Amino acid sequence: MSSESREIVVLVLKDVVYRHSGFRSLEEFLVEKYGFSKIEEKEHKISELKKIIPIEGKEIIFAEEAEAPVISEKIERKLSSLKIYEGNYLDAKIRVCILGGVIQKEDIIVGAEEEGQYPVYTAEYQMIKLIGESGYAMQQFIERLTVELGLKIKSKEWVFHRCREG
Repeated sequence: MSSESREIVVLVLKDVVYRHSGFRSLEEFLVEKYGFSKIEEKEHKISELKKIIPIEGKEIIFAEEAEAPVISEKIERKLSSLKIYEGNYLDAKIRVCILGGVIQKEDIIVGAEEEGQYPVYTAEYQMIKLIGESGYAMQQFIERLTVELGLKIKSKEWVFHRCREG
């Protein structure tokens, strides 16, 4: 019987804001961009709100507003979720757990004529846990996501735990 121990690192992120125009959610981004796979998913929709904002008839007060894009549609969903994704970064296995309340917003923006319409997706996560054996890989992964996505994280908490195998 082996009494070898290993260290498990947990990074808890609270009040995380994700914003992107190509991927609806952080989960979709992790799967498509980094090859993460879904381990578990439970989701309960709490509410959904759809607003259509008329573009015509809006009075433009400042000249710079004429150039600015105008939101034409806004959808907001509130969910309670438990989602677990697993993948590798810097040759280290990382498990991403999305827990608690999630607010997903989808804004359809009308740009200038050559730009057309494009979506902007925003998700506000109550809590995201990253679990792995390499604190360095997890730190680098979060820094990479912060740079790529402009993630806004209100607070981070590191937890280190030793466990014995055998």
